[in-house]
Amino acid sequence: MDRNKFDLFAPFDEKKCTLCGECFSQCPVMHLPIDEAKKEMERLIAGEKTKYVLQKCTSCLACNLICPEHCNPTQLILDRWHEMYVHQGFPLKAEWFIPHYKPNFRTYVLDRLPEEEKEMLEAWDNLSPCEEMFYPGCNIITSPYLTRTSLLDGLEIRGSLDTCCGEMYYRMGLFEQVEQVGKRLDRYFHKLGVKRMVIPCTAGYNMFSNVLPRFGFKPDFEIQHLLPWLWERIEDGRIEIKNRLAMKVTIQDSCYGKIFGGEILDLPRKLLARIGVEVVEERYSRQNSLCCGIAAGFSPESGYSPTRIVSSTIRSLKEAKATRADAIVVYCAGCLQMLSAVHTFYPTGMPIYHILEMLQMAIGEKPARRQRQRGRSQLLGTLVHQSPKLISRNKFHVKQIAQEW
Repeated sequence: MDRNKFDLFAPFDEKKCTLCGECFSQCPVMHLPIDEAKKEMERLIAGEKTKYVLQKCTSCLACNLICPEHCNPTQLILDRWHEMYVHQGFPLKAEWFIPHYKPNFRTYVLDRLPEEEKEMLEAWDNLSPCEEMFYPGCNIITSPYLTRTSLLDGLEIRGSLDTCCGEMYYRMGLFEQVEQVGKRLDRYFHKLGVKRMVIPCTAGYNMFSNVLPRFGFKPDFEIQHLLPWLWERIEDGRIEIKNRLAMKVTIQDSCYGKIFGGEILDLPRKLLARIGVEVVEERYSRQNSLCCGIAAGFSPESGYSPTRIVSSTIRSLKEAKATRADAIVVYCAGCLQMLSAVHTFYPTGMPIYHILEMLQMAIGEKPARRQRQRGRSQLLGTLVHQSPKLISRNKFHVKQIAQEW
């Protein structure tokens, strides 16, 4: 499907919906029988309680691509989640995952970083003028070691957890918070005077390109994803490939990669082929890919249930293991951390690499390879801080995000 032909983030179009059920029948998460899929859509449209969709959906956007009438069922699900949230709030255990709350699952990791990585983050949190920047996003912020490579020469890195793009809010249906993030980021980028931004995160790339502009954010600068930025430099020789890697890998595709089609999905595969790596596709890949697992916590009913998140991630790890590849490669640092954390429970025997680390080896650099420890730290923080709240029946509504800069 040509993604440019349809607006995948427009509101759900009930008039176009024929109740065919394909969206939830072909869904990589649910695979509902067609009759049940039709009934679920009827319930959603009527605003009734569903048996599966509102509970199990990971808001991975696949159904927007599956729908033959281009009705955008994901948007209907997010609307219903928003209604549920406004009515009842989130379980107290979800506080640990709210981006602008402190402490949270990311700040726990940051407090335990090696000193040299803490120094990197201090340098990035800089409001002096910067026309061209590398925006790390929340997940690179918790793995700054990934940027210690000559691959990124020429890019000035700027950002902090306080400059979060709001993707988690959007995937949870917290639209008020998305609007607040948009206003906050408007001030931030105008303060820096940015004219061009390179971003490694497909979630952030989508937020800046497709979502935040719907909530008042007006980017007046060029936005480029890191993958084509790297490909251009390999093609013209600015990045020199010195080693070919005799490896067979499988790829964990990002949920947002599917939205951009070949523009994003083809590039990890082309980059790996260029350095001699064979890619073995998983059963669920590319535009039919499974989420790495974190999104199993996004629904109001889940409220970041550890059981749901872990079981969803184990499913992704099982799919990777079934390929019998040597390793798993990701191009999303969030996927890297989620898979690495749950790898503790379900060790596949397959190392997990960010694509930057694969390219580092190909140009003769030695990657730091700190994700196993980083994933365990994230897991430990969640277990320690979330455990007392797991049995709580209390609910909360997310406080307004401060408007700085």
